[in-house]
Amino acid sequence: MGIIQAKSNVYESSASLFTKEELEKITKLFYAICGTSNATAVTIEQLEQHVSKYLTSPYILRLHDEMANVLSRKPRQNAQVSYQAFVVNLTHLLKGNLQQRGHIVRRLATENRVTTSSEEMISLIEEFINGYIVAVENSPEYTSWSIGTTHESNKKFAQVLLQDLFHKEHKYTDHAPEHQLSYIPAQHFDEEAIEDWLAKTPLIEHMMNTVFRAIFPVVDRIDQGFAFCTPTIPLCTGALWEQQETLLNIPSLLLLNHNLPVELRSQWKMLFSTSCHGESFSTLMKNVVQKGPTVVIVRDKDNYVFGGFASVSWEIRSDFSGNSRCFLFSLSPNMCTYTPSGLNENYMYMNINKQTLPNGLGFGGQLNHFGVWINSTFDMGHSRAMPLCTTYNSPQLTAKQEFGIDKIEIWGVGPSAEDTANGKDVVGPSILDVDPEAKAILTMIDRGHHSEGLRPEDPVANSPSTKSLPPL
Repeated sequence: MGIIQAKSNVYESSASLFTKEELEKITKLFYAICGTSNATAVTIEQLEQHVSKYLTSPYILRLHDEMANVLSRKPRQNAQVSYQAFVVNLTHLLKGNLQQRGHIVRRLATENRVTTSSEEMISLIEEFINGYIVAVENSPEYTSWSIGTTHESNKKFAQVLLQDLFHKEHKYTDHAPEHQLSYIPAQHFDEEAIEDWLAKTPLIEHMMNTVFRAIFPVVDRIDQGFAFCTPTIPLCTGALWEQQETLLNIPSLLLLNHNLPVELRSQWKMLFSTSCHGESFSTLMKNVVQKGPTVVIVRDKDNYVFGGFASVSWEIRSDFSGNSRCFLFSLSPNMCTYTPSGLNENYMYMNINKQTLPNGLGFGGQLNHFGVWINSTFDMGHSRAMPLCTTYNSPQLTAKQEFGIDKIEIWGVGPSAEDTANGKDVVGPSILDVDPEAKAILTMIDRGHHSEGLRPEDPVANSPSTKSLPPL
């Protein structure tokens, strides 16, 4: 009798977290999955038919086993998901805390009941990446792009997302050595380690939320966890897809957009591309000077893809500009971002028609020894960062120190410079002001200090190097 009462209490507690309207949706969804309004449980076949668009069979089997036995806590004891178990599981999947999320991640990742391996975690995150793409593929933001992905790109992105789990001693945004980023440790992780990783990785929280809310569409408001910190795919404007291709794919777009200041993540606008505008530095300057923050992406003749984020408008000047929001990045063959070291303020540089100064566009380092440099003649560039670029602690981002330029594209990010000039507010109210629950969650896991700085009046509130935002 005590066990039955305990199960009933768990169900009642879970049901209380949903509104009346949400519970009605849950009931309709339960019967829809079962295929009849007098059903009492969901079979594995019924769940697979409902979920197969987002997850593959091994993960559906593990999800069904977790859902069927969530009340008993004994694997494979029940072969079907009762209505009460269904409600409890939706609480964990849609409104779960870190402990519940960590448990779900481990259960989906492996058949092992205690720990999960590095390779199993990579496979699971690849699964979430694929599911996320399916979940957003009909959104206006996604359809505004003409980009895709590959298995290799997804695996590389999964390793990036797992850096805080795999290499705690070298955090992803703390300039981990290039070789370390591709190294997969032979480790196993328990639920406590996974919980700690989830708390530091808001992007995977966002992707999990998106996938599970697409599978079980009963909750409208994202009201838990770090979802407020994470981006959706931005709206793309200004690109003529019938005339050009981009150097971006879905993983690289998510990576770069996630690292931008929050108020710049909603929209990207194509400003310049050599495939459309030709190899003209004067055209480049015309299209990007005084046009707001930009992302500069370069592909060299060796097929290395890299670049930098310029946090302020480009200007023609004889010294450096920018601020600590700037960062460098590599997209291929390695995927990584490099935030400012604090050693100097040589963030970004642009000049032309000067006999005694470099003419071109650059990021970091010092004159003639930039972290990334594009010559105004458009034929060559360099990445002179041996052993590291002093401004960004970035390594040489290219195979050769001097590289030939194959393609360049520059994206304006966030509201347009015209909107800013017209006085439109590009920074909304702090999440800590509008959602006290989010503030309480941050405080409970001892991350309140970092997000407390995310306020409009703080000019560098979203700088990873300044405020230590939760890393990717």
